[in-house]
Amino acid sequence: MPDQVAIQDQLPNNHCFGCGADNDVGLQLKSYWQSDSHARCEFEPKPHHCAGPTHFLNGGVISTIIDCHCVCMAIAKGYQLNGQKVGQGEPVWYATGNLNVSFLKPVAIDTTVTLTAKVLETSEKKMILECELHSQGELCCCAEVIAVKVPNEWFNAR
Repeated sequence: MPDQVAIQDQLPNNHCFGCGADNDVGLQLKSYWQSDSHARCEFEPKPHHCAGPTHFLNGGVISTIIDCHCVCMAIAKGYQLNGQKVGQGEPVWYATGNLNVSFLKPVAIDTTVTLTAKVLETSEKKMILECELHSQGELCCCAEVIAVKVPNEWFNAR
């Protein structure tokens, strides 16, 4: 989506390993809205993201990219529900409340992974999202993510 700015690139002070634009050694995940409640992400695994068998993607990396794709969507949706542009005005933050991943098939490490997710439900304090991960044209994982709203002080605490 060259004409769009990735959700992650609009979030200030995001140092997350999976999705933080401010983390130079992270995965640098980039998610793009497809509609008001659907977003897509493509991820290029590297050889060091391997599982025990080196031709498959590690399950922790899979969980991380699903989690980050969905939580960033929740953050962006939170801005939208507040009537704000993403990253503008009062910060909006969500964090993972629950991540439930079903691993259906191994994910090849030598091909692009596509994540598609949608916001199923919104409330004042949480969002529920579902996500599918495809590799080589096959559904390999599906997940449900519950993202919970966290106070801005949560990000500033040390």
